[in-house]
Amino acid sequence: MKKSHFLILVLGILISCAQDDDLPAKTQLLRNSDLESPDGSISPWVPVTEPGFNLGSSTEVFRSSKKSLFIENSDSLNTNSATWRQSYNGPMPSKGRKLVLRAHLKGENIELKGPESNVFISIRAFPVEDSNGNTFGRYVTTQNQIGVSGTFEWTQLRLTLPNTPEEVDNIVVYLVMGSRTTGKIYFDDITLTVE
Repeated sequence: MKKSHFLILVLGILISCAQDDDLPAKTQLLRNSDLESPDGSISPWVPVTEPGFNLGSSTEVFRSSKKSLFIENSDSLNTNSATWRQSYNGPMPSKGRKLVLRAHLKGENIELKGPESNVFISIRAFPVEDSNGNTFGRYVTTQNQIGVSGTFEWTQLRLTLPNTPEEVDNIVVYLVMGSRTTGKIYFDDITLTVE
């Protein structure tokens, strides 16, 4: 085989491998994770709220940047919940890759008033079921694992999706204040990392 043909063959193999290559470890999937976008917006973070909650961004309370997201509720009988969310629909991690969601939280007078009360973070892979109807491994949450209450300084909350499932179109991250939870919670430095 001639050198030129050999080089073309090797280059073809390398290009093919690069196209099939997985996202590198430590790839950050969320945008505006520190809430410091050049235009000053909090986009692509989107509030999803029910009556009784106050959602917004604060330039007075923050961790490492100059802004944070918050959710506030003062009604202990409020059975609704409120959420900040962000959707990722770029190149997907290959099946079996671990995703780690980290969010820093600061709490002011967080009180849990019912069995579904909590402040939590979640990851959901969409569609919610694959072509075989399986939903297993497509959603993880700290809701019933880690209780968040009281008044506290910036603390990291961490959640792992141990194995990225097949047939994923997008991944959504949720920052939630659940039903019958009162107080004010701040979120900053929110990352979703391929590991």
